[in-house]
Amino acid sequence: MSADTISQSEAARRAGVSRSAIQKHLASGRIISEGNRVNLASFNEWLDLKKETHSGVQPPLPPEVQPPPEVAPQVVSLDRSSSPDLEPPAGSLLDMKSALLLEQNAKARIKQLDFDERSGSVVEIAVVTARVGKEYAAVRRKLLALPAEHAPSVHRCKTVADVQERLRVLITRALEELTADGGSTIPTGV
Repeated sequence: MSADTISQSEAARRAGVSRSAIQKHLASGRIISEGNRVNLASFNEWLDLKKETHSGVQPPLPPEVQPPPEVAPQVVSLDRSSSPDLEPPAGSLLDMKSALLLEQNAKARIKQLDFDERSGSVVEIAVVTARVGKEYAAVRRKLLALPAEHAPSVHRCKTVADVQERLRVLITRALEELTADGGSTIPTGV
């Protein structure tokens, strides 16, 4: 037993806290442990800080825990000629004129989006995703059915060229049927 250490129970008694509180401070690194024992120097330093805190004096935080210095936001004026919907730099405020301009532009963009939705020039992503998913599923089903449906006719082919031509015809016909079904609403330019 070293004179530089005390037991956790003794540390708890001296600090007027529970043993589990001492264990929490040991785990957090506020108090240094040496095995199951408490380092007396670090305990006394922690105890002094604890007493200062309870007496109303807040001790300084260690450098790695210091909060960043607070910087007052600066007021920025946006140049209307460069971009009417320019966002302010991070951590700064807009002057009143620029803030009103930004608000008006945002409202105008929302109205334009509502109009575009009602006119059908824009569509929700979820609707497009669901529709494209159905289209791909139909193509997949049709192409995966080709081997089972046409294996006997491919089997009768005598040469590799005959097999290749037969597969080309079958795939072309399957794709034409998918297009002719009217299931595809994707524009041809897309």
